[in-house]
Amino acid sequence: MIGNLINETSKFLVSIIVPAYNVEKYIEKCLSSILEQTYTNIEVIVVDDGSTDKTGQLIDNVSQQDSRVRVIHKKNAGVSAARNTGIEISTGDYLVFVDGDDFIAQDYVEYMLSLIENTGSEFCLSKCCYTKSGEKQTQSEYIEKLQPEDATALLISPDVIVGCWNKIFKRSLIVNNNIWFSTNLFYGEGLTFITTVSQISKSVGVGNRKVYYYRRNNEASATTKFDINKLYNGEKALKNIRKQLIINSPKVNTMLNLHLCLFSLGALVKIKSNRLEKEYLKDYQRWKSYIRHNSLKFTFNGEISIYRKLMLFGGCLSPWLMMKLDTTRRRHISANSVGD
Repeated sequence: MIGNLINETSKFLVSIIVPAYNVEKYIEKCLSSILEQTYTNIEVIVVDDGSTDKTGQLIDNVSQQDSRVRVIHKKNAGVSAARNTGIEISTGDYLVFVDGDDFIAQDYVEYMLSLIENTGSEFCLSKCCYTKSGEKQTQSEYIEKLQPEDATALLISPDVIVGCWNKIFKRSLIVNNNIWFSTNLFYGEGLTFITTVSQISKSVGVGNRKVYYYRRNNEASATTKFDINKLYNGEKALKNIRKQLIINSPKVNTMLNLHLCLFSLGALVKIKSNRLEKEYLKDYQRWKSYIRHNSLKFTFNGEISIYRKLMLFGGCLSPWLMMKLDTTRRRHISANSVGD
């Protein structure tokens, strides 16, 4: 079915936007994976966000070897501004985003277009991606078409890793509705973007094939290093999503409450693992209080896994224990992350 798709949809130009900041260790593998796509009607827009390492030189070298690659060098302004620059200069019918320290399977674009073709949606995603070394492909594949409410709840839920990557967007849907990445956010900007898109879409196509390799051992990544401002930013993003909800339904709000609880638990764990409870005492107590006041709401909710319920219960009883478990989990994730 997908084999025939190349001929049927080859008229569509797909713009692949890659924000790149100090990713000299990873950017060549990232761009090689993009340029080796089975679907060849692509333009690759690499936005060098003021890198201070060899990233700029490496992407210039690649662009000289393949005319499909366009490079923009700009002053450092953050990942949101870099992606917005990519959107502005893109000319494709569809947009996809790939982070500069990640890489994609050869059939990534082909698969994403198959989701568009099979569901008739302007926004599609895969629920799954590769995160571990030696990880196997999804055994039982499916494609479904979700209504905006269900899609938004799914994107806010823990079932999908937060991010604008592993997704495809019709460019006109983004541009005509004036949807951009918030330059006031540097953490949580992806969730804000995708939930805005899901709420205005007529439908959202969802598959589960793994075609994106999400690296989780990049110590310089925005999601790796501790910075209290990331936590403030993430909390701000979630609260902004709630304020700006277009679909303000019980289902969406339940997932937002769960996300805020899990976020608060993650904040506690990060502060505790860095031994900064005293320095950020008010924040620590506020997040702890939020978990304790809201976790019981999920006790009898069948849509939330026992694992998530136990996590929150553990956070209420012993943040120290959850910190120890999280430290072990993160070591395992980093040691087994997808890589070279």
